[in-house]
Amino acid sequence: MEIPEIKPSIENVVCLSGDEVLNTLQDLLKSKDVRGVYAKIFGKDESDSYVIEVLADKSRLLAIECTYVQKNEKVYGEDAIRKLAELADIPLIVTAYGLDDTTFKLVLANNIDVYSKTPAVPLSEVFKKKAKETIEEAITEAKEEKEEEIKEIMQKTEEIKEEKKAEVPQPEIKEEIVIEIKGKNGNEVPESLRKRIEDALKEYIGLVKADISSNLQGAQLRSVKIDGEVGEGTLALVGEFYIVAESGNPEIMKRKGLFILHKHIPKIRRATDLKPIIKDFKLNVVVGGEMSSMEAREREDVTLWRLTRPPTHRITPNLYLTIDPKFKQYFVGFARTLLKEIENEGVLVNRLDIEVFGGVREFEINIRLEGKSKDIDEPRLQAKVISLAKRHASELTKIVGKYVWVNHVDVALTKPMETEFSAKAAEILKKKEEIEKEVEKMLKEAGIEELSYLLEDKKKEMEKTFMMSRINAAVQDLKQRMQEELKNIPRASLRWLKVNYEINGSTIELLVEASLAKLEEEGLFGALASANEEEIKRRATEIITRILREVSREHQVQIRIKRLNILVR
Repeated sequence: MEIPEIKPSIENVVCLSGDEVLNTLQDLLKSKDVRGVYAKIFGKDESDSYVIEVLADKSRLLAIECTYVQKNEKVYGEDAIRKLAELADIPLIVTAYGLDDTTFKLVLANNIDVYSKTPAVPLSEVFKKKAKETIEEAITEAKEEKEEEIKEIMQKTEEIKEEKKAEVPQPEIKEEIVIEIKGKNGNEVPESLRKRIEDALKEYIGLVKADISSNLQGAQLRSVKIDGEVGEGTLALVGEFYIVAESGNPEIMKRKGLFILHKHIPKIRRATDLKPIIKDFKLNVVVGGEMSSMEAREREDVTLWRLTRPPTHRITPNLYLTIDPKFKQYFVGFARTLLKEIENEGVLVNRLDIEVFGGVREFEINIRLEGKSKDIDEPRLQAKVISLAKRHASELTKIVGKYVWVNHVDVALTKPMETEFSAKAAEILKKKEEIEKEVEKMLKEAGIEELSYLLEDKKKEMEKTFMMSRINAAVQDLKQRMQEELKNIPRASLRWLKVNYEINGSTIELLVEASLAKLEEEGLFGALASANEEEIKRRATEIITRILREVSREHQVQIRIKRLNILVR
């Protein structure tokens, strides 16, 4: 499990039975500021040694992971609970950490994949005497309760979404074009000029309408109202526009729509010999009956328009999370888990974008997936992603105490290359295969072994090139992350970092050297204080090993440290 760097509340306490473990954890949970507990439980039987990581609130076990030390295997959820129940009657060693409310939520969110697999079994059922005899019944009950909780949250979430939709009045947009021309300060506009301006604006609206129809799929410009004020060589414009669509992303439509409105403005000048100035353009986008707006205004002769949106964070090479940084920590685990589960469906994910909006009272999630699969089509995958995302959103609702719902899921799948060949291409490949077989037959008759041996060197070269590209990307990512995180060690400054590597088969062996300088800070009563050298080395080592594990997992290459040298001056 992933937990932040915190000191244990109790460390290496020997408990002779499960009852003692339960009492130890409950004593810790009685503390006023403790919302939950994370514990490492060490046990051993005749078949293996075990490290069991447990996350619990004041009464229930919420997440559990069991590592079989000799087998080097991990199990989660029900299997881990069964193993813990088996060990409840033998001596165990416990190290536990008390978690406050914020840390508790963060740990749950970071380990949402384990949390989602774990039935919320009461602690008393896991640690009681002969727990292994009754644990199956407890697991079944806990699973049913958890499913019921998730269903209730999903139902409540849908009700809130429907209420929010009902609160928004459904706009009725008439199809109309209204153009009004007047002179500045009440001056009269000559009829010929008025006619020329009206014709120019109608032509402008026609161009905008056609551009929107061709560039915004399923959208159309329904209603336009433009007021033009003729000045000395200028035409000040105030307009309101309505774009209507059955579906689509309103944020993208607003942004593209305003771009199109600005794009064709210069054509008005060519037709009227007047300089068009946008005083105020308001664009309303109606998608599925819900309306949202964006405005462009003239500010000191410069027209500005801006779409406010949280920053996008790159979590892995193919995973992007758009979210307010202060809420990011709660959704990284959600994003990683969703990506892993999608890949487990046999999908090669090119890019997974997860947008999270809100945060005051609720969170709204929008998902876009681009990938390849030959075993599943878009509708089935979309339904699967919606199901997975909604389930984890419901779990996050319980964790963060705010409603989290999935608003929109968009899936774009392409087939792997072999299925994209045309009939003609397939025929050519078939002929090519027949020719290769014929050549191979001739070579055999001539005393030369199979054709594949002639191509073996080329094959090895291609495999090596492919592997090197992955290795180079992994090492580059590794260096960048190490530099960023080593700079953040308290009371220390990164002087330099050297990362070299050797390739041993399919394993990257790293040679890492880092030099850090101790920083002195003014402490109590003006005394200078600096960090302990060993503490800086310990932190640096932990950071490097953690990053190594993350990069190895993300890039799917084996990485190990051959030599690590950390200097502190």
